[in-house]
Amino acid sequence: MSDSVIIVGAGLCGSLLAVNLMRRGFNVQIFESRPDLRLESLNVHRSINLVLTSRGRFALRGLGLEDEIMKLVVPAVGRAIHNIDGSVIIQPYGKDNNEANYSISRSRLNMSLLDFAEKAGAKIHFDMRLVSADINKMQYTFAKPDGKQATVFAPVCFGADGAGSVVRRQLIKHLIDVPVPELDLGMKQHPIWGGNTSIKTEVQRLGVSYKELTFPLKADGSKPLETQYLHIWPRGSHFLMGLANMDGSMTGTLYLPDNSTKLQTDLLFENLQGKELGKKYLREYYPDAEPILPNFEREWEENPHAFLATCRVSHWAWKGSICLLGDAAHALVPFFGQGMNASFEDVTYISYLLDKHQVAPATGHWQRVFDDYQLLRIPAGHAISDLAIENCDEMCSKVGQAEFLALKQIENAVEKEVPTLFRSRYWMVTNSLIPYHWVQELGTHINAVVTELAKTATFKDGIPIPDMSHARSLIAVHVTPYLRSHGIDLTDPWRFYGPRELQYNVASKL
Repeated sequence: MSDSVIIVGAGLCGSLLAVNLMRRGFNVQIFESRPDLRLESLNVHRSINLVLTSRGRFALRGLGLEDEIMKLVVPAVGRAIHNIDGSVIIQPYGKDNNEANYSISRSRLNMSLLDFAEKAGAKIHFDMRLVSADINKMQYTFAKPDGKQATVFAPVCFGADGAGSVVRRQLIKHLIDVPVPELDLGMKQHPIWGGNTSIKTEVQRLGVSYKELTFPLKADGSKPLETQYLHIWPRGSHFLMGLANMDGSMTGTLYLPDNSTKLQTDLLFENLQGKELGKKYLREYYPDAEPILPNFEREWEENPHAFLATCRVSHWAWKGSICLLGDAAHALVPFFGQGMNASFEDVTYISYLLDKHQVAPATGHWQRVFDDYQLLRIPAGHAISDLAIENCDEMCSKVGQAEFLALKQIENAVEKEVPTLFRSRYWMVTNSLIPYHWVQELGTHINAVVTELAKTATFKDGIPIPDMSHARSLIAVHVTPYLRSHGIDLTDPWRFYGPRELQYNVASKL
């Protein structure tokens, strides 16, 4: 059937894509290797709390799901930075508290999206693991836990099966054997590929692993920390972080180098085995957190630590048959909170391109959609991967440095004064739809302004006060030309930036 689409992976991205395609009249089946998480206890599904920002909200809004999902979130208006001496510094995310990020449970969000997908009419097959694909014949073979196999014919297959994507492996295997043109992305090949333009996939371990901890409610029912902030304990090569849950407790995550790190340090997860060493480490580096981590010893021993990595792929699709989205295409480290948001934005772009090329059941050209999707999203995927890695260093160490905090205070003062002319790189990533690779390029210009202002700033009560007249002059030289040349409007954070001749609000189309 020409309207048949399969999606491999019933996670966040796959479920949201299914809702979109079902609304358009496609016959959608999802194949998921794991059991239905809605039938299991929430405690079984341990993961880092996610952060919902503008790009994710925009994708949900386009399908009329935003209001329901926003019932599951806890807003965070800034960072609370916990120093080793117990002092706390607040660093706002934006010019006011309306510019917030939103903490959300991955499991609860996934459950809701599965419900929405089924309500839209998608058929979800759980415990069905992709084992092979004949992409030329459009045939995909899945195995059940008992070993029985089923082969499915699908004119269109989306791989949304996460960082360890089987679809990605099958696609790369296929592309190696067929002639594939080099993609003209208007950008250099990523440095890790050394200019090699062949079909390639790279998985880069960060050298950092994470372990989940919990900050439960106190014995009297009060909150362990202020829930309107993302809490960070920066300690150089490692840090502790906490994000709020709906009941007022916090999900904590400890990031620490592992044995793949290039750092010269003995502070490795592998060197801190057992609750005694774990407790000693906690008391030394996070003394103010110890009283509000009452389950630390048990969680240190029972909760596994998992490594972090970035995945890059040279090609995300082939003809009109198969396409990667989400972590299958661009797995990120979590330090900019954009993994889910970038994945949801993939769905936004697929939706936009389906409209652009007038693709509907039995009509249109999927290849045009996939070709444009790659050109638009691969540069963005590389950029947000880089930005997320950079933010690891910021969260580990820079947020605890006086010089860095002064630069952030200057940046925040300027964006409060002239928000229509200047915004931080962080705001552009989390509170706008400006393409990630544009934001990456703009970051250089933004840093030039802030660095120059720091040279002449005066201080009042320890807070740097920038010269706003000088700020306007610097913005006119460094930032405004880029904004104008790319058609960026800082007054409209919800503006969608498709190809220039076809800009429109995707949310108005569905």
